[in-house]
Amino acid sequence: MYDDRYSDEGAVGRAQARAGDDRGLKPFAVLLPVKSTGAKSRLSSVLSRVERRQLESLLLSGVLKALREAGLLAATHVVSSDPEILRLAIGSGAGVVRESRDQGVNSAVEAGVGALGRPLKVLVLPSDLPLLRASQLRHVISLSESLQVVIAPSSSFNGTNALLFPPRMGLTLSYDNDSFWNHVRASGRKGLSVGVVTKPGLTFDLDSPEDLRSLSRTGANVPAVAFARRAGR
Repeated sequence: MYDDRYSDEGAVGRAQARAGDDRGLKPFAVLLPVKSTGAKSRLSSVLSRVERRQLESLLLSGVLKALREAGLLAATHVVSSDPEILRLAIGSGAGVVRESRDQGVNSAVEAGVGALGRPLKVLVLPSDLPLLRASQLRHVISLSESLQVVIAPSSSFNGTNALLFPPRMGLTLSYDNDSFWNHVRASGRKGLSVGVVTKPGLTFDLDSPEDLRSLSRTGANVPAVAFARRAGR
C-alpha cells in the first residue's frame, strides 16, 4: 500500500511517475527496503536485541539524512512491514510502501516499483550505509544521465549496495544471491549500459561484528560511528 506523505512539489513528481510523464525532470524514485524481523541478526553476538533495533534506526536515519541533503528525500520511499520503521520514515519526511510481511529484497523492490506506477528510473539503497554522503548520491544520479544502470557493489563485490535502473526495461533483480555480478550480467543480457561506483560511503555496509569494529575506527562524525565506539568499550 502506498502512503502519500509529501510536500506539494513531491506530489507533482509522484503524479508524473504514476502517469509515466517524462516532461521536465524524469520521473524518479528512491526505494529503501527494510526488513521487519531479525534485523542485524549477525550482530547478536555483540549487541542485544534492543541495541540492534537502536542501531537499525540510527542507520536508517543516517541514510535518510544523506538523501535529504542530496535533494532526494521527496522521491524517497521506505518499503517495510515494520510499523516502527514506517513511522520513523514518515517522521523524517519520506514516503512509505507498506508490505504485509517480509518476502525479501527482490519482492520489496517490486512492491515499491509497482506501488509508484513503475517510474522511469529507480534507485535502490539499503538502510545500513553509515558513511553515505550526499555527494556520493549526486554522483550516482549524474552517472545515470549517460548510463542506463548504475551499480555500487558491497566492499566484497558480492552484494549490491546501490542499484539505479529503469524498471520498464525488465531487468531481473537478484538480491541476496551474489547480486552484484548477477545484476551486471542481467544488464548485459538486456543490452543496458552499466556504470560501477566504488566510493567507500556506498560500498561499506554494516552487517557483522567486524564491520562494527571497522566503523568505530573511522573518523566520520555521524551517530552510527559514536554508537559503534560505545559498543566496543
